[in-house]
Amino acid sequence: MSSNEIPKFGYLQATSVSDAVSKLTSYGGTARILGGGTDIISQMKNGIDNLLPQYVVDISALDLNYVTFSESDGLRVGAATPVSTIETDPNVNQYYTALAQAATGHAPGIANQATAAGNVLQEVWCWYLRGNYDCWRNGGTVCYAAEGGDNRYYHSIYGGNLCYAVNPSDVAPALFALDAEVTVAGPSGNKTVTMDQLIPGVSIVDGRVTEKSLRYNELVTEIHIPTPASGTQSAFFKVSDRHAIDFALASAAVSAVFNGSTISSARVVLGGVATKPLRVTAAESYLAGQQLTETVISNAATKALAGATPLTTGTGNAFRVYLAQGAVAKALRSLTP
Repeated sequence: MSSNEIPKFGYLQATSVSDAVSKLTSYGGTARILGGGTDIISQMKNGIDNLLPQYVVDISALDLNYVTFSESDGLRVGAATPVSTIETDPNVNQYYTALAQAATGHAPGIANQATAAGNVLQEVWCWYLRGNYDCWRNGGTVCYAAEGGDNRYYHSIYGGNLCYAVNPSDVAPALFALDAEVTVAGPSGNKTVTMDQLIPGVSIVDGRVTEKSLRYNELVTEIHIPTPASGTQSAFFKVSDRHAIDFALASAAVSAVFNGSTISSARVVLGGVATKPLRVTAAESYLAGQQLTETVISNAATKALAGATPLTTGTGNAFRVYLAQGAVAKALRSLTP
């Protein structure tokens, strides 16, 4: 099959969230959600065996495209909200800078089409999976990246379980740092889960290797971030080859509550370097009670990567430890208490 051809599939348009859940349930794992389509269409063009849907459930007509904010409730983002809307929303920029920065810099055609939930839930971009190799994620029994392959760019420097491909989302690390929760709709109704529960790390769900916990008949409908405490500042920084179209070689999202110029508490989350966005508590603990001098920033960046175990077989990817340290330092340096 040519890489430009898409296999035949059935098209189902959801009339409500419950209808989408019902359709997903009825087709028993052979149907997948179609939102913005920037990822699933790519998967279908590439003919990835274990990811090809027989049916797609289109949710684009549902009322899931919105951004609302109130000081009493915080920020609510509909799952189908375009990334470009998040980038330009004034409340996101004022109160949730890390999220605005994570949504910034994508090519316009992607930013206007890709959705908030789609960015968070996109499939990994390991070239072995995208090239339809028989890896763990594609129904095989090997991780080529961990077994001596080319693991320079999109593979973990923090070990792995079955699959070593990194979670590729820019938005997800910011949501981890901002203590976001998501609403998930399923056959039993709605439930609220933390980002850590949504992306717990690599395991087998519904017979597929994935780092996400969503079942085949569940979908994210909303992202909620609480109102930040007084004195909170946040930032996101990404290192990539070509910022508009490439995924992170390393990124960092930070959120800190300041009392004057002193940090009371902090969250530091690494993106693009592990199989999930990774909170680094050693750096967080170190930052508490500190002022952001260059020495403190440098020490925090070093502590953030102290637990890294980069791959040494194949090409190796230890150079990304230094990129991630730089991302942490850049993000911290941009905070303005």
